[in-house]
Amino acid sequence: MRITMIHAIPESIPPVRLAFGEEFPKAEVVNVLDETLLIDFNAQLTPPLRKRMSNLIRYCRDNNADAIGLACSVYAPVVDSEKDQIDVPLVSSYGPVMADAVAAGERVGLIASVAATLSDAEYYLRLAGKEAGTTVEPKLCLAEDLVTVMRTQGQSGLERRLEEEVTKLAPDVDVIVLGQFSFAAAQAHLQKISPVSVLSAPHSSARALNALLS
Repeated sequence: MRITMIHAIPESIPPVRLAFGEEFPKAEVVNVLDETLLIDFNAQLTPPLRKRMSNLIRYCRDNNADAIGLACSVYAPVVDSEKDQIDVPLVSSYGPVMADAVAAGERVGLIASVAATLSDAEYYLRLAGKEAGTTVEPKLCLAEDLVTVMRTQGQSGLERRLEEEVTKLAPDVDVIVLGQFSFAAAQAHLQKISPVSVLSAPHSSARALNALLS
């Protein structure tokens, strides 16, 4: 069973491997990386960028993907227009994790390092709440230094920095969502120190794709 994941930064690839190893170990995970997806993104999902992602999705389909997932959160809106145009399951970085968050409680903390990502995450959280017939109360946390910390200080630095934000959010929420795939490797550590559940997008995506394909 081949799952092809599309990435905009290399840091999101190891968390995907980790998540699928834990949640869907039978899957053959193929990672497709195009760093220009983020380099050329300037706070706006332009028609040329949409077209580029659409072409990548079709490339994955044409190379024997049984399902396709996006690891680049700002491109989640492309899934809405593409999912009915291809003949394999296609999931965004937000769909599965927001469904899990809504099921966990009404007060949801969202952590991201990019303002556009945080805005999109809130939109998809509210959409998941509407689809589930429940009210959600987002608590937003924009920590713009997270990717820099991850790249300069590694895993331990990312865990420490995210721990600071999780500790601030936890008293006021029922569940916390790590809004970017690249943060998922810190989930295990954060779950140990957090009094509420901490959800990672790749873990939720792996579980959702396992259910879709089983």
